Amino acid sequence: MTKKEWYKDRLLWKANQFKSLSETRLNGEERDNFVDKLHKEYVDSDDEIIFLFFENNKKSWTAITTDKVISYHNNSIYQLKLDSIEKLIDIKKEGISDDDLKYDSNFLFIGHEKLPIWTPNSKILFALMNILRMFPLRKNT
Repeated sequence: MTKKEWYKDRLLWKANQFKSLSETRLNGEERDNFVDKLHKEYVDSDDEIIFLFFENNKKSWTAITTDKVISYHNNSIYQLKLDSIEKLIDIKKEGISDDDLKYDSNFLFIGHEKLPIWTPNSKILFALMNILRMFPLRKNT
């Protein structure tokens, strides 16, 4: 099993624990053109998009591949390899009370760089936070 196959297996296994992600797997013809564009511009040829979240206007989106996290919002692109996350994940809390955090958050900050990763809602944010905290994975040998 290659590293990317193993990462795909682990991503899907962990995502299976979160029902909010079950309907976000790539499917449907309406996404084909958008996915093709992502592959041409941001995804390596041997990489696979596992999850894709986007607003209907596609002005904000996030893709999780077998190699990295890619997020586009506010006319900027943010990318970080899964292995570079180093279990460093935080939530944007500015202007949000602790009581409202689980309802109003839609940005994760990942890695040492604290790259902002957009999510469509707080349910997906918390699911992604738990999934991405696995990285980097250590393969048992």
